[in-house]
Amino acid sequence: MLYALLAIMGLGLVDSYFVSFLGTQELAAMGFIVPIAFTMTSVSLGLGMAISSLTSKLIGAHKLELAARLITDGFYLTISTSILLSIILAWQLEPIFTLIGAEAEIMPAIMAYMNTWLIGCVFLMLAQVCSSTFRAIGDTKTSANISIILTAINLFLDPLLIFGWGPVPAMGIQGAALATVIAVFSAALISLYYLGVKERLLLLQLPNWSHFKDNLKQLSGIAFPAMLANAIVPITGAVITSLVALFGTSAVAGFGVGGRIEAVSLIVVYALSATLPMFIGQNLGAGRKDRVALAITLAFKFVFGFQLLIYLILITFSEPISALFSNEPEVQNITKSFLWLIPVSYGFSGVVILTNVTMNVLGKPVIAMYINLVRLFLIYLPLAFFGSQLFDVKGLLIGVSIGNLFAFILAFALLKRVLKELNIALIWN
Repeated sequence: MLYALLAIMGLGLVDSYFVSFLGTQELAAMGFIVPIAFTMTSVSLGLGMAISSLTSKLIGAHKLELAARLITDGFYLTISTSILLSIILAWQLEPIFTLIGAEAEIMPAIMAYMNTWLIGCVFLMLAQVCSSTFRAIGDTKTSANISIILTAINLFLDPLLIFGWGPVPAMGIQGAALATVIAVFSAALISLYYLGVKERLLLLQLPNWSHFKDNLKQLSGIAFPAMLANAIVPITGAVITSLVALFGTSAVAGFGVGGRIEAVSLIVVYALSATLPMFIGQNLGAGRKDRVALAITLAFKFVFGFQLLIYLILITFSEPISALFSNEPEVQNITKSFLWLIPVSYGFSGVVILTNVTMNVLGKPVIAMYINLVRLFLIYLPLAFFGSQLFDVKGLLIGVSIGNLFAFILAFALLKRVLKELNIALIWN
């Protein structure tokens, strides 16, 4: 899953890199497109979490027929949801981008990209849901390989379709969208073949309405809270960034560098968050609560140890790292402050991330959403705001770091309560 996440991160970088050669307007258009794309990703992640959480338990209990029916019904829900969202977006495309601040001169580039990208939206969501389903049945290798294939196809097609070559005309930013559509279509097709033909987990016959209704109820009960929980994350980042912006462009630039480093620093945690819930689900289905307890404990111990190591590396090399991203002393100072003050709390942040995905598979998605809401409105923002009032940017960074600690205390207390209800005790010896 680590390889898969690196490949997925590379997908956005590849698009931005080649589009940057077209000009500032096209690159700015990509910046406005990112929130819309992330919204669709949040929906597919929620659906994928619902399907995989329920499927992993059925797989663990060796109820393969019920698992196949649930996966198939989940895919029906994914396809219908993606089509509905695509229609709504296509209908209100220009007003939506005007609302988020896109100016008139950038709009043609946005429209050129989105009108093509929306065609492949259903395949994008299917590919992401398929990836979660592979993990639910314990096949992380296929999930990772398909993600890497997707990025490789996009990497090959981007320069070809954007700039043209031989008989292939130059399509500009629309070519970047078409490259993504072809890549996600290929990934979805390969995934559906493996799940349907190799694993025999996709059923051709139409579902019985009563079974279909029950499956939709179960899926929706996890999917919608998970979608909202995912959506809170970028909102948190946007609000914190707006607070940083009060201290000037250099502060935003330094904070932005820190954010990019954070994404890489937590990548192992994200890889664990994609696999731990499936392991828990399979063992819950098999009645092995001892393995559930041991898995959670080991994951938490590892995250604390690994993130401490990452922190030591970052503070040791904070000077050359900050110089790598900017020549401006003020930007470098903000980046160094970020590296000294924020990553020290990444162990706490990592456990909160793992707790949220664990809550979903334990059948408590509303608690995961509650943790994220409290984390944003009652912990992060007040501490960041008061910190910024007392000690400027450094105070804000200290506030965010303390916020990670308090979020951990809340998340861990709630997790222990839920595990106690399930007669699961964490193993610390």
